Amino acid sequence: MKDFILKYLFKINPNTPGQTLLKSFNLLFPGATNVEWSKEKEGKFEVIFRVNGIEQIAWFEKSGTWLKTETNFKIDMLNPSIREKLEKFGQIMSSIYIERTDCNSSYEFIIRDSFQVRHIFITDSEGNVCERRNFDEGELL
Repeated sequence: MKDFILKYLFKINPNTPGQTLLKSFNLLFPGATNVEWSKEKEGKFEVIFRVNGIEQIAWFEKSGTWLKTETNFKIDMLNPSIREKLEKFGQIMSSIYIERTDCNSSYEFIIRDSFQVRHIFITDSEGNVCERRNFDEGELL
């Protein structure tokens, strides 16, 4: 009801980011294009955008505090040592680099093995496997 009142009576859309959040975003990602915002649970905002043709997704608090960014890495963007570690498990189908406010960066990979089974690998920033699970079943391996 509150959102209805704000949106239709006061012409304020509570699902769009405010000026503080937009300022934060523009400072962190000045070259962003194709920007699409959505409001998530607990008042957090998700923004999907591109920088230099690479898709990224970032999450922010309404206050403008940045929480994390996921960057869809092309395979040739990976550090060769990380790529070498993971190709031992099969074909790398996709890779996402994850940056967090706590400075603990990581990767999420989808890798298809020789039996055509897809697996999700979570690694640290050096490509060391921290977690592995079957993609289709979500079970830890």
